[in-house]
Amino acid sequence: MTGLRAAARSATRRPVMKPYAPKYRRESPETRREGLVEAAIRCLARDGHEGVSVRRIATEAGVSVGLINHYYDSLDELIAHAYETLASGLVRKLLDRVETVPAEPRARLTAFFQASFSPLVLDPGLLGVWVVFWSMLKHSPAMQAAQQRTWGEYRAVLEEWLAAHAEQAGAGAANIRLAAIGLAALLDGCWLEWCLDPTSFSPDEGIALCESWVDALAGGFPRLGDPPG
Repeated sequence: MTGLRAAARSATRRPVMKPYAPKYRRESPETRREGLVEAAIRCLARDGHEGVSVRRIATEAGVSVGLINHYYDSLDELIAHAYETLASGLVRKLLDRVETVPAEPRARLTAFFQASFSPLVLDPGLLGVWVVFWSMLKHSPAMQAAQQRTWGEYRAVLEEWLAAHAEQAGAGAANIRLAAIGLAALLDGCWLEWCLDPTSFSPDEGIALCESWVDALAGGFPRLGDPPG
């Protein structure tokens, strides 16, 4: 009996074992896709067209090729998701900057120009990524669909502010669609020119150019879209 009591006392002094916790947690599909998109963008930024590779992206993300195939039906679908994520994220960041100024049309446009010529957008390191995206547009339905969605979102923002500015300027018959297309082309062209040669003009000069364009457009709003006469 003494031996049994001693064994019982010894058992009560043993540490309680904690439930086994796995070293790695299963990530959600959304988290997995985010990681793959980020890896794809890094590959494109570093390797250009050579980065459009399932194996390179899988290695960059630290996952198997099979995992990419599990989440995406094709490589084009993954690259299109990366394109849309980068473009939509950029638009949201620009809008966040604009939301900090008073809700006055001209002030909103000025804030948008300032954000568009800030380091938020002027990043030469991303030029290679966009070149790859653009090169895939002609033959990738997934890329085309992503581009239409993101371009539509971007143009809608410009149309909203330009429409409010036109109304304030008394240009009720303005062709806002063409005005937005023209402004977007100016912004894109300035961005590309600066990325190719940052010494060609300063960000302040880019802002001044866009400001002047909008000021000059105010008197021409109603004539936009008129047939040549």
